[in-house]
Amino acid sequence: MASFCKVSIIAFVLASGVFLSSPTQAIRTGEQDSSLAFEPSSDNGGNIIPIELRHYLDECLKKIDDECGAIFFTRIFIGKENGIPASCCQKLLDMGEECHYTITESIISRPEFRANATLYETRAVDTWNICSQ
Repeated sequence: MASFCKVSIIAFVLASGVFLSSPTQAIRTGEQDSSLAFEPSSDNGGNIIPIELRHYLDECLKKIDDECGAIFFTRIFIGKENGIPASCCQKLLDMGEECHYTITESIISRPEFRANATLYETRAVDTWNICSQ
């Protein structure tokens, strides 16, 4: 059974209207290429997010527990320079770089986060680099 925190993160990510098809490359190179963005059409049964992306994000989020998810979220989106436990870094690395950046870009695509996209992307890269050292 999924906990409230994980369900909240999944719901928040999945409620977003615009996603990047290749966020890892965009973040690594610092690009903000709007040609990578797409808005899912309404012909997918009324779902905002294509089912493949939804499944991908679900699988990514299954690899991070609530405690680690909260640490990464507050570090990237709130700016709290909290320490990252080695166990959380290992979970992030096990989840993978593509998942990390896809989740990050999914959240950044929300209107309330879009204005600080570059800051959040920088923090996401920094977080990955800290854990991958």
